[in-house]
Amino acid sequence: RPVIAGVDLQRPATAIEWASDVAEAPIAEAARESSLESASSETTRGVSKKSSENSSASSSSSASAPGGSLAVVIDGETLAALEQHEGSGLLDKFLSLGTLCDAVICSRVSPSQKALIVHNMRVRCEGGGSKKSSDDGSSSSSSSSDGSTKPSAGYSAVLSRVLGAGRRCASAAVQLFRHDSDKFMVTLAIGDGGNDIAMIQEAHVGIGIAGQEGLQASRSADFSIGQFRFLQKLLLVHGRWSYVRVSMFIMATFYKCMAFYVMQLIFQFYTGFSGTSLFESWTLSMYNTLFSILPVLVVGIFEQDLQPATLMAYPELYRDMGPRNHLFTVPIFIRRVVVIGIVHSVIAAYFPFASNMTLTRDGVSNDQYLWSISLYGIMVMIVTLKIAYVDVRRWVYFSHLSVVLSLAMWFLWNGVLCRVYPASPGEGFYVLGSFTMLLGKGPYWFQWIIFVAIALCLNVLVMLVYTMRDPVEHRITTWVAFERRNEHARHRAQRAAWLRRRGLASAWELLCLKHLWAGSQKQ
Repeated sequence: RPVIAGVDLQRPATAIEWASDVAEAPIAEAARESSLESASSETTRGVSKKSSENSSASSSSSASAPGGSLAVVIDGETLAALEQHEGSGLLDKFLSLGTLCDAVICSRVSPSQKALIVHNMRVRCEGGGSKKSSDDGSSSSSSSSDGSTKPSAGYSAVLSRVLGAGRRCASAAVQLFRHDSDKFMVTLAIGDGGNDIAMIQEAHVGIGIAGQEGLQASRSADFSIGQFRFLQKLLLVHGRWSYVRVSMFIMATFYKCMAFYVMQLIFQFYTGFSGTSLFESWTLSMYNTLFSILPVLVVGIFEQDLQPATLMAYPELYRDMGPRNHLFTVPIFIRRVVVIGIVHSVIAAYFPFASNMTLTRDGVSNDQYLWSISLYGIMVMIVTLKIAYVDVRRWVYFSHLSVVLSLAMWFLWNGVLCRVYPASPGEGFYVLGSFTMLLGKGPYWFQWIIFVAIALCLNVLVMLVYTMRDPVEHRITTWVAFERRNEHARHRAQRAAWLRRRGLASAWELLCLKHLWAGSQKQ
């Protein structure tokens, strides 16, 4: 819901037509000459009216949305009066009405008033406020005073407080699995001059426009743009991409650590929980440094689920992702990190132990280092392919490069380590020459192919089921498939144009006709 501050117009009501296209909307205008009592009654009436409309629209599924929109226009002098009479609750009523409106126009306001509006809206978005804390303090002091005079009442007060804390904890636990968009709203302030600095710094996200009024706003903001029209692409395209990249980066980071270190837990069942490490210490420390860092970085930097043209043409795609927090909730974290990580750990650790394949020269499988390096390689392969290919929606050249470099560093590290490691086992691991011997074993490569394929196929199956059940995922997948078809058609058109320029169009057409004729003969 936009709050437009600093509109310098003689008739503020006309700003609604220019800013939010609600020319026929009913306007609750707190004019300069109106008294505080009339403004309070108008504001209270507007809040009750809009709240009743929203509740009736949400309660009946078949009912259509209200036809009229609500906008509020207020000037600086009236806003100053609201600020002076903050104790009467009039400012809170105005803010409540503003959150229910489609547009709020603040004309001829000072820089401090701009910052005041943004600050109060930020407090409301974060769910905090001084009034709530003062109410809590007063209730606690009254209960303590009751306890000092009446012991029996003190016990009941303690019991009620404990029950209240339990209910709050249960409510917080339920809210972890539910996402309410109204409780996770953020404020954005945009300005182009020095009088907008206070407003920009008060908001969650501040954007400065480098224009005719200098660079003061740009230097104080989180983001800087050249023109106001660039805000659309900044939000719809780069804002969505940033949310997708950060969410997938965090999920991938937690997943690769979960999947790898659960193997240590599985190994403890075979050692009686003695605390013995499954992996050699130097190789263990290189997991997050060399073997699994590149795919995560590529996802966090280059991931683009949809093309800019699609995101600009259909702004509702932005609402499906960031405002609804589609990729970063507790249920998604449990499914993509905990469940998938444990499943991949079981496949990479327990399945090789259960198969009891022979990996040593003497025909027995009791060498801990050979088992550890085999399980390590399987997990590196699973994590690399999952993050680089399965989780992303669009493959880029850097995705292939990250896979090649990660596997190359894995083989290079173990090849060098088995040459320079001391001959006597310092930690109980016989490393010298073991990896080169392991590369010549057929069961080692068989484990790589079979167990990696099983893990990735299960992951793809889970994603397919989730995509069919989740409408947002299904819609995004449909758009990705549509873009890929258009991209393939464009590549075919470019190839045909290139052949036509080279004079090879006729040969290409003859070849296509030959293939078509051969296919028809087979049928």
